[in-house]
Amino acid sequence: MLEAIPPNSAPGDDTLPPSVWIRLHKIRPDILTNMTDWSLRSRTLPTILKRVLTMVIPKPGKPDYSVPKAYQMISLLPILSKTIEHVALARMTVFAPNCLSPLQFACRKGYSPLDAVHLILEKVHKASSDKLYSSALFLDVQGAFDKVLHQRLAEIMTTNNFLPYLVDWVQSYLSDRLVRIIDGAASEPAFTLIQVGIP
Repeated sequence: MLEAIPPNSAPGDDTLPPSVWIRLHKIRPDILTNMTDWSLRSRTLPTILKRVLTMVIPKPGKPDYSVPKAYQMISLLPILSKTIEHVALARMTVFAPNCLSPLQFACRKGYSPLDAVHLILEKVHKASSDKLYSSALFLDVQGAFDKVLHQRLAEIMTTNNFLPYLVDWVQSYLSDRLVRIIDGAASEPAFTLIQVGIP
């Protein structure tokens, strides 16, 4: 799963870049495999792999940089954490169709916003051909990921037949996450606990 991580990815708090893990995996593939296997079998992600460094980056072309919306936040996780996450995600995608609408286009392999546009145009064209009117309502739920309740997510996964070890691993992945903002003068000296939302 290391190939899923771009080689120029910035390292997290452990400061180990992808090149270190790639070289290690070539020499001793069993080490990364065993670490990933242990994490999933034990249904836990160690806290040290949940320490997130967050960089604050100005969005280009904003008229007023005194407002928070003029910035985006980039989270940096340890590469080992990203690798284990990719393996867990690959195992979970088998169950994803159980809980996603067939009209869910975002964040799904093989789907794109262009597919959503084509679907809308097809429906409008069909209505027009049948001499009917079309209307649409578009919603943008801001900050949805920041407000995900961990227990509710576990209930949804269980209801949709995710394997219990995956449900438990996701709960471990989401719990006890620590974040520290690194932004020059505005950097935080210590990590802060995050109790809601998903990365």
